Amino acid sequence: MDFRILGSLEVWDGERQLDLGGQKRRAVLAFLLLHANELVTVDRLVDQLWGEKAPQNAAGALHTHVSRLRKELGPEVLATGYVLRVEPGSLDLERFERLVAEAESLPARERAKTLREALGLWRGAPLEDLAFEPALAADIAWLEELRLSVLETRIDADLETGNHAGLVAELEALIAQRPLRERLRGQLILALYRDGRQAEALEAYRETRHVLMDELGLEPSPDLRELERAILQQDPALRRSAVPAGTAVVAESGVQAGRRRHILIAATLALLLAGVGIAASDVLTTHTTHAAARPPITVVKVVTDNSGEQRRTYTTTTIEKSTNKKSSNKKSTTTHATNKPSSGKKKTTTTTTTPPARSTRHGRSSKKVTKGLKPAPVRVADSFSGSTLDNSIWTTWSNGSGSNYTQANGQAVFSIAGDVSYDPQWNNVGTDIGTQCKFPGAFDARVHFSLPQWPTGNGADIELDALGDNGAVDTITRSTTTQFDGYTIWPVPFGDSGATSIPDTSGRLRITRSHGDLQTYIWHRGHWKELGRQLLDHGEIWLAIGIGTDPSNWQQKDVSAAFDNFKVTAPNVC
Repeated sequence: MDFRILGSLEVWDGERQLDLGGQKRRAVLAFLLLHANELVTVDRLVDQLWGEKAPQNAAGALHTHVSRLRKELGPEVLATGYVLRVEPGSLDLERFERLVAEAESLPARERAKTLREALGLWRGAPLEDLAFEPALAADIAWLEELRLSVLETRIDADLETGNHAGLVAELEALIAQRPLRERLRGQLILALYRDGRQAEALEAYRETRHVLMDELGLEPSPDLRELERAILQQDPALRRSAVPAGTAVVAESGVQAGRRRHILIAATLALLLAGVGIAASDVLTTHTTHAAARPPITVVKVVTDNSGEQRRTYTTTTIEKSTNKKSSNKKSTTTHATNKPSSGKKKTTTTTTTPPARSTRHGRSSKKVTKGLKPAPVRVADSFSGSTLDNSIWTTWSNGSGSNYTQANGQAVFSIAGDVSYDPQWNNVGTDIGTQCKFPGAFDARVHFSLPQWPTGNGADIELDALGDNGAVDTITRSTTTQFDGYTIWPVPFGDSGATSIPDTSGRLRITRSHGDLQTYIWHRGHWKELGRQLLDHGEIWLAIGIGTDPSNWQQKDVSAAFDNFKVTAPNVC
């Protein structure tokens, strides 16, 4: 039997992929896999899976999940007493770690090859389909850091072999995703220098210093400062040494139907958010140091007092590799009030809601207030696990009549009925939700989607939007018309149609901003495929998802699309 956690959770029995059931049952199996061949008690599983929110019949629910898993896996695999027996080599994480260990004593070229083989076992983010399960948060963060640390070690091996020019583009792409990762930046500086690009290497160092000072209020690490000094002195040792392994790191991570919606969306969102005040908002940020230790998790709390002044507090929790302590959940009640809409644009209402609790996960926490420093990277995320929209994260708007938004089973579901009435001003029908947060600098926004009801050529589109105050800035759309089925982007790159014909019914959308570039991506064949980019080095950005159509393409067929696992990582508290 083949168990896979380096990506979404999968179990294969020969050529047959096993049906693992729903989210909570998969979380049970994932936790048992992370503690394979170890006796896990009922109390520990209940505590990990539900924490202080455990239902009254938690033990019974757990027994049902385990019994059904045992039926699928076999009693010889999932033994009585909650022991998951995993044979050597049958878990992809074990195979990964074995290859990494084998690579340690090899010469640089063979080491790089072996580490590439190990990294090739990864099919995506660890336990990607369970990213919002609190019981797995610490392990997922640890696995993400483990993969990135091994990737950096492989790059060190490539630097030793002299593959300098070939590494520059790869490192630039990695840094765009993780702008505060100092070891990657040091590797880029060294690769540029060894490729004979000394001026560019020094410029990369200056950019690193600027980013760290601007975002964190920190100087580069001593290792990076020493690297700059060695470059200025043209130290011969740079020709043979790699970036020191101890370098400090900070982890984070042709269709027209939709285009007429973009300016409308941005204008409406700006109107709605102009009067919105957030009383309290909790977001998570993760810092890491090296693969051997679990990273601490910092909860950043932004509080606005009666005078309108904002205060930020930081609570950091260090996570041990194995813990049985309960997490401490926090709840906050948020009241939102919007200004009266003008010019006949859509109405918004005053809402009071209790958003899903966010948690410091496990272990003991100590409160620390940081003054004078810019905040560390944060992640705003929504698993849509509640029955209503989390108004501490989102605002919502609609155009015309016939579109709808619901939330159930961990998905945000947008739909349009076949019989619609178009907005008289914008000649459009649609519903969108947009972030309360505005992102003034770098960010990385991602969301999964599926199309549960999507007839051929229906004329609707779903979107992930990056929106500015003065109109739409960047959009990636999954569209279906009678002439085209696939992805479009707007603005359209010069000399390009802006269209990519890939008619999938589920996938991932992504928009990032780094080094002044806005870039759009789709997940295709195991990697992010870039669709386009444009220069936008300043201005605050909102993120939005939604559905819409206009009369030129609408085929009067009921459609629905679902989003899940939304997250945006940025180096600023919003």
